[in-house]
Amino acid sequence: LAQVFLFSSFVSFSSVMRVLSVCGVVCLGKTISFTWKDCGDSSTHGHVTGVTTKPDPPVLGTTTAITGTGALDEGVSSGTYNVDVSVPVLGKVVSHSASICGDSSFDIKVLGVNVGKVSIHGLTCPAAAGTLSLEIDALLNDNLPAGIGQATIAMTATDQSNGKLVCLNVDAKIENGDIVV
Repeated sequence: LAQVFLFSSFVSFSSVMRVLSVCGVVCLGKTISFTWKDCGDSSTHGHVTGVTTKPDPPVLGTTTAITGTGALDEGVSSGTYNVDVSVPVLGKVVSHSASICGDSSFDIKVLGVNVGKVSIHGLTCPAAAGTLSLEIDALLNDNLPAGIGQATIAMTATDQSNGKLVCLNVDAKIENGDIVV
């Protein structure tokens, strides 16, 4: 009887290992779905034309590299960005401002509890007119609830003359999901 149990356990384990070796690494976890919109107008100097993430979709509990690309119609020697994060019922939970040039980071706290960290890799100033690329690393706690965990992120930036540099709105929602890598 013990040999039958061990054999059936081995078959189950080897079957699982075979599936894993064919499919790759399987990560069961919550993901983030999001939509984005450039909210700049005709007086805004930079416009976002694309947003990509690695992994895609973002997975809670792992660092997600977010890249925003677009076009800039002026050179930038300095400026300031602002990020506001709002969640239903509670309203604005994060408001963070820093220089658009260089790196900065901030924690995301909800009701005093740290639920994530964002690192923004800003422009190398002075930045010439042309293609715009902004890199962000985001890590959100994997204990955030799926289905009810959602946020609106508003990011704006101004240039050295306090002119509109960029405007981006993101709606994000935490989903249940299985990711096969």
